[in-house]
Amino acid sequence: MNVYRIKNVADINRKTLPEDTDPEFEFKYIDISSVGSDGKITIPDKTTTFFSAPSRARRIAPEGSVIVSTVRTYLRAITTVPPSHEPLVFSTGFAILEATSGVDKRFLGYHCRSQHFIDEITARSTGVSYPAINPSEIGDLPIRLPSLEEQRRIADFLDAETARIDSLTAARQKMASLLALKRDRLIEAYLQIDSTAHGIAFSPLKYLAAEVTVGIVITPAKWYVTSGGVPALRGTNVRPGKISADSLVRISNAGHLENRKSRLRSGDVVVVRTGQAGSAAVVPPALDGANCIDLIIVRPGPKLFPRYLEYVLNSSYARRHVEEHSTGSIQAHFNVGAMKQVPIPSISRQHQERLVTVIDDATARIDRLNKRIQDQTTLLVERRRALITAAVTGQFDVSTASGRGVAD
Repeated sequence: MNVYRIKNVADINRKTLPEDTDPEFEFKYIDISSVGSDGKITIPDKTTTFFSAPSRARRIAPEGSVIVSTVRTYLRAITTVPPSHEPLVFSTGFAILEATSGVDKRFLGYHCRSQHFIDEITARSTGVSYPAINPSEIGDLPIRLPSLEEQRRIADFLDAETARIDSLTAARQKMASLLALKRDRLIEAYLQIDSTAHGIAFSPLKYLAAEVTVGIVITPAKWYVTSGGVPALRGTNVRPGKISADSLVRISNAGHLENRKSRLRSGDVVVVRTGQAGSAAVVPPALDGANCIDLIIVRPGPKLFPRYLEYVLNSSYARRHVEEHSTGSIQAHFNVGAMKQVPIPSISRQHQERLVTVIDDATARIDRLNKRIQDQTTLLVERRRALITAAVTGQFDVSTASGRGVAD
């Protein structure tokens, strides 16, 4: 098995849209967020024109070529371009690799999704908030190439085995979706806030909360520091009922001092404004005194039990309100004014606390089942990646392997 450089076996960024492209030229635009870490690509339903598209919509990638994200490389946004009846144009945040003669394009795609390649990309990326790598550095990365016949044999094997794993993963994702729906219905039944409920008084959130405000929205990046300072939550850290400390940014002490109103307190409820708009979670004691960026902050006060408010805001009832009052065609954006108007059931705090206890007990079994499904899905993703890595690096003979047990 010979070792080459990527640039010796693939053309990189061979074709881009010129600046004099017809302004009315229509295409579907693929940005970094359109490609998942599992290699799945989401092609938008709507087309855009060259005139109205972002200036970074320039890369041309033919079917079968490999797109590798060169920014926010921790997202693992790497995949093979699928067939399309309409033109696809990709962000300049991608490096486009086109296999040359003697290289199977499917093998190149699998190589670029192997753990070895991803580790190399990550190690060479620079930057804190948006780690990036230059396409020329990708070109210098090594690739081990067996004969073309062997490349095709490996690609055939991985096509079959990854399809089997993907089928298992899809089945678990469907089960998780059904459990999430059951959980939502159960919570709404206890909260009695569906559209058919009668006899319950509702008040806008602004009359029940002590304060509704917003995190840092004006050039927050100017306060970012690589060490020291104060942790700051962003929308990417907040999911319904959960706050993740992964990928927390830090802002300087000066930034923290200047942005006093966005300092968090244990028991505050933070709500996502952009992206997964409306997702809400209670701030835990570990993040008391932290800051936040572009999040709505609800300080419940004596009239609201934080966990109760969290359940209400994450219900499908509240989500419908958020969707109705969100703006933005690409990413939903929910503002403070709209949040203040969200109707909340006017019940006593004692009743709220009792309901939270009941709901916690009722949803515990569903959450345990969901956790098992998530664990199984994680193992399938890891197995898929390990199988790809083992096959493209020649760790086993695909002509005799079934794939089962290879990654165990």
